[in-house]
Amino acid sequence: MQNFRTALIQITSSNHLQENLTKIENFLKEAKSKGAQLVCLPENFSFFGTEKEKLANLKEISEKTQNFLSEESKKHGIFLLGGGYPFPTQANPSGQNPDTCYNQASIYNPDGKEILRYRKMHLFDTDPGDGVSYQESKTVTAGESTPDVVGIGDLCRLTTFICYDIRFPEVFRIASRNGAEVICLPAAFTIPTGQAHWEVLLRARAIENFCYIIAPAQVGVHDEKSKRKTYGHSMVVNPWGEIIGELETEEGVLVVDLDAKVLEESRARIPALKHRRL
Repeated sequence: MQNFRTALIQITSSNHLQENLTKIENFLKEAKSKGAQLVCLPENFSFFGTEKEKLANLKEISEKTQNFLSEESKKHGIFLLGGGYPFPTQANPSGQNPDTCYNQASIYNPDGKEILRYRKMHLFDTDPGDGVSYQESKTVTAGESTPDVVGIGDLCRLTTFICYDIRFPEVFRIASRNGAEVICLPAAFTIPTGQAHWEVLLRARAIENFCYIIAPAQVGVHDEKSKRKTYGHSMVVNPWGEIIGELETEEGVLVVDLDAKVLEESRARIPALKHRRL
């Protein structure tokens, strides 16, 4: 790993695809102007509406989102994480009249090429206490494999999960065993679960695996139909479990410098990764 600068974009996405992308485009300009080499977008960044709206517009959302990620990464010369967007399943690759889709995250390199694709494995079927019952599995097909760990140029070895995956430490352990130095967790956490668990889970995953955790998040009220509200608090945690950057409840860009020496020293002080027996 080398020292490098990352940026997290925290937004209140809606069911208006082009408005979301235009807003993100402006934030990307700001991130680039501040020297970010890796920029991370949250879950549902390009579209955050009802399940019915999502499926009805699946083909347009997925195509425009991928084109946007490719064009923007190339235009700004950055690595760009699209932290979760609807994508047609293998059973219905055309995206026409779908009953389900994947929740997919992608990383694009400065040439505009997709270098990592991950489909959310753990689906949010819960009643967290905010007046909304969530049944993600009704319209989302779970991914079947953990993501690859890829080189972000010569900056670091990185992978990504999505939101609810944070509650499954075994997949983070697989990532660290595969060489991850930085793990992203784009999210759209509810307010009750965010207040109770967001920070402690992110810090725990960082400490357990002695890696950086980059967690860009959705924030605020997203639309009147779905009544979705999200917690925000986009955050970067270092390998010692310290929060080194946080946005609270405002939209914006969080820029953080990642220090390779902190990674090296944390792993040397407590070599737990070398002591694993399973």
